[in-house]
Amino acid sequence: MRLEVILLAAGWSRRMEGVDKRLMPWRGAPMVRRAAELYLGLGLPVMVVGRARDEALARALGGLDLRLIANPDEGSEQGASARVGLAACILDGDGVIFALADQPLLMPEDIAALVADFAAHRDAVIIPRHDGVRGNPVVMPRDLALGLAAQPADVSPRAWIERHASRIVWHEAEHSRFTSDMDTPQDRDRLRQYES
Repeated sequence: MRLEVILLAAGWSRRMEGVDKRLMPWRGAPMVRRAAELYLGLGLPVMVVGRARDEALARALGGLDLRLIANPDEGSEQGASARVGLAACILDGDGVIFALADQPLLMPEDIAALVADFAAHRDAVIIPRHDGVRGNPVVMPRDLALGLAAQPADVSPRAWIERHASRIVWHEAEHSRFTSDMDTPQDRDRLRQYES
């Protein structure tokens, strides 16, 4: 099975009070690097979508075997970055994984479990969920990824998935790692207890 990873890392961390969460240290390395290493460690090809002229991100990812792609529209939403990533994908495999750079608690076995669900439901969108809360990353089959790439810019990945809600398979997780991201200083303080 071939899945390509689109790691979305072009955001401005507006709720982090001036801190670029992508570059925050987590277990001795920038958080975005830890995210990329998670997927690379599973043998998955990774495309990281950053900002234009994003030298800090390039330094944080230096030496890793991945593609760094720029979203030229600095004011765009996450959906635009998803399309930039899709345009860079080969899309000749089974699908794509839309991943975030700010989920430091995710473990290799978490991603492996999502991929196993996808292997059992090849035409489904696999979305993790914990206690009724929707999480990330999301696995999308190739045909829907191609369809999303062809949609107008105002159609977000989530809206596109909702149009095909009958194809959603929920990965029900017993833990909160899929739903724990770092958007605010309060999130940072809460997750720090897990860093050691």
